[in-house]
Amino acid sequence: MVGERVKMNNKRYFEAEKEGKVTQEEFEQGWHFCIEWDDMLIGPGTEEALMCYCNHPKIEEWKQSDEAKEMYRQLEENSDAMFDLLDPEGQLEDLPEDGHDIEE
Repeated sequence: MVGERVKMNNKRYFEAEKEGKVTQEEFEQGWHFCIEWDDMLIGPGTEEALMCYCNHPKIEEWKQSDEAKEMYRQLEENSDAMFDLLDPEGQLEDLPEDGHDIEE
């Protein structure tokens, strides 16, 4: 259950990163080295876990939690605010979705 997970503290996180492995208990909680994030150590409660496609059961479970949904909402809100700062006049909104502005 998501609410029962133990969050990894900074000391243990850096230790696991250095060792390149997590304990069985940590793995069962969702901690793993994610291929999507260039083998970065991620787990439930990390922003990167929102965009993890490793299909780890605990990550997939966590993505459905209120915590993950709120985190995603905040990231979207912050992204929109950042985009508004970078493009206050809305000039980038007219670019094609693929990023190319070349006519053939």
